[in-house]
Amino acid sequence: MKFEIGHEFTYKTTTYDFYITDIIVDIRNDIIVLSENILQPKDITAVYIKNKDPRNATLKNLSFLGMGAGLIFFTGGIINSLYHYGDLSQTSNSFGLSAGLFGAGFLFSKLQYKEFKHEGKNKIQLVILYGD
Repeated sequence: MKFEIGHEFTYKTTTYDFYITDIIVDIRNDIIVLSENILQPKDITAVYIKNKDPRNATLKNLSFLGMGAGLIFFTGGIINSLYHYGDLSQTSNSFGLSAGLFGAGFLFSKLQYKEFKHEGKNKIQLVILYGD
């Protein structure tokens, strides 16, 4: 993921175990200059990436697809039961499948990537792509 000057940066450090949000003012070879702090990559333990990671858009769309399909299938079962039988006696037949679709969509929404942990093989690198 790429963060640029002027972007919002949400992170945890080795001294604080909660997320701090700040604006990137400058990026140098060995430090990140924020509006209220100066960080070295070794001081960062995690970066909050839920809104930044492009994989989350796909997971979000899949979750909406499953939940929407479950709601539409259940609504169709209600309409069909009311039209053919005049009451809701047949809605229990479609409840299991529609609940399964909705539940699968809900589970997909919980699989989103929330943070990038700076540990093991995961490294934060400062790369300057343009000069002053």
